[in-house]
Amino acid sequence: MALTSDEVNKQSFKIERKGYDVNEVDAFLEHVATEVDGLNAQIAQLQEQLEQARREQRPSAPAEPGATATSAELDQRDLRIRQLEAQIAEHKAEDSAIAQALIIAQRSADEIIANANGAAETTRQDAADEAQRILDKANAEKQRVLDQIKKLEDDREAARDRFSDMLNDFIGNSQDILSDLQAGKAGSRGGHTLPSVSTTSSPSTTAANPYAVGDSATAAYTTPTVSSSAVITPATPKPSKVEKDFSGFGDTDDGFEFDDVD
Repeated sequence: MALTSDEVNKQSFKIERKGYDVNEVDAFLEHVATEVDGLNAQIAQLQEQLEQARREQRPSAPAEPGATATSAELDQRDLRIRQLEAQIAEHKAEDSAIAQALIIAQRSADEIIANANGAAETTRQDAADEAQRILDKANAEKQRVLDQIKKLEDDREAARDRFSDMLNDFIGNSQDILSDLQAGKAGSRGGHTLPSVSTTSSPSTTAANPYAVGDSATAAYTTPTVSSSAVITPATPKPSKVEKDFSGFGDTDDGFEFDDVD
């Protein structure tokens, strides 16, 4: 079937993303329509010439004597007819080639559009998968951090409870030790008398048996006395160069608080 310029101009293509440029396709179709019009005009002209040559070749009314065509003229007419037929066939082949090119272009456009759509879908799916992977990784990292924070908080509370118990035990032990020391001092003051030593009297010359113990035995000691003229100056205490820790817990900062554990 011959292709006309109207069919070319009326041909429409489906517009898809990443397809051919619409302006370029329209310009090409206009050019093809012009070429098709020219080819159809040439074919019509050649067919008219061929038909005219055939009419001239058909035998007509009896000619006048002496007007018969020579064989050379007949051969020339036959050659002209063959040339016209060859030109017509050539133009028809060109017309068919143009139509075939349009069909191939349409198929190529459909294939390109299908490939583009497939590539776009693949890219979209890959992007969605990558986004989901990143989101899952971020959620996992977030959960890991939250778990670490929870563990640190639990460890802090456990350490706070442990140090609180240790401090309470230390305070209780210190109070017990202090109570024992105070009780010991009170007992030593109430149950013992200090020996008396005289600094002004001479020692007794009476020999006493150190091994004789009896109810009549009395202590040969007197209470020491101090002369009123004597001035006693108390010794100034000197700080020790070595700090001693009797708590049993090592060196600790006086400003230590449980909140420092955090």
